[in-house]
Amino acid sequence: MRGRGGRNRNRNRNRGRGAGVSGARGRPRTRCLTIGSSDSGGGAGIQGDLKAFARAGVHGTSAVVGVTAQNTRGVTATASVATDMVGHQIEAVLEDIGTDGVKIGTTWSAELVWLLVDRLVWLDDVPVVLDPVMVSAAGSALGGDEDAVTAVREGLLPLTWVATPNLAEARRLTGLGEGTDPRKLAEAIVELGARAALVTDAFSTGAGDVLFDGERHHEITGPRRASGCDHGAGCAHSALLTAFLAQGMPLTRAARTAHAAVSLAIERGAADIGSGRHPVELHPVEPDREGPPW
Repeated sequence: MRGRGGRNRNRNRNRGRGAGVSGARGRPRTRCLTIGSSDSGGGAGIQGDLKAFARAGVHGTSAVVGVTAQNTRGVTATASVATDMVGHQIEAVLEDIGTDGVKIGTTWSAELVWLLVDRLVWLDDVPVVLDPVMVSAAGSALGGDEDAVTAVREGLLPLTWVATPNLAEARRLTGLGEGTDPRKLAEAIVELGARAALVTDAFSTGAGDVLFDGERHHEITGPRRASGCDHGAGCAHSALLTAFLAQGMPLTRAARTAHAAVSLAIERGAADIGSGRHPVELHPVEPDREGPPW
């Protein structure tokens, strides 16, 4: 399936680590690209990802695949962006700025998925994190028909460094039923082609994730926060994970640091924003320090 990107091979190869810019200390600034949908309320989606990138000290770029009309009380309307326009956005970023990491969120259609495969297949040694926004934690379908799911399995997962589905999304990706052990779900996603799988909200008794790195399982747990400020938590989690991997952090530490940062962001949530599910409030993250930075 990777052959779908062949016509761009010479033009696309190695663009992920293009010229970039230097930060205040003279080091090349880490760059991360998020591909997903806009949240007009500013709590999740592209807006949430860019906030998370900034908090991790990363320069964020974006390709918008869809637009939502939403606030803290819910989504009232959605519209997709033309697939060729998505491609133009990605091309514009990669040809000039380059990227050290890619996060993929919404996958509306098979056409979009194969476009992403075509544009990303030739990036060398660039972490790709797939946060497949198809099913909410409550089990409601959010986007992506069965053709899109098939395209994700066949095209995107083989390009993915880490897939970060919630339980419902993991079941849909793998075709395994309710009651399947989260560890088995993670293993099945890796068998489909991803290098690693991080199944989020995997436990009913507390906030925790299951990471399978292709060889070992790691449980990442912590207290469940009940602040009412969790809008955008999933987006922030996968965006921070992308940023940390782009900065060279080992996978297990990156997953634990992202989990801890989002847990704190829920506890310190923006309770003064909106009247529904308030957004998380991320604080600056210093990934160069040993251990979680709080």
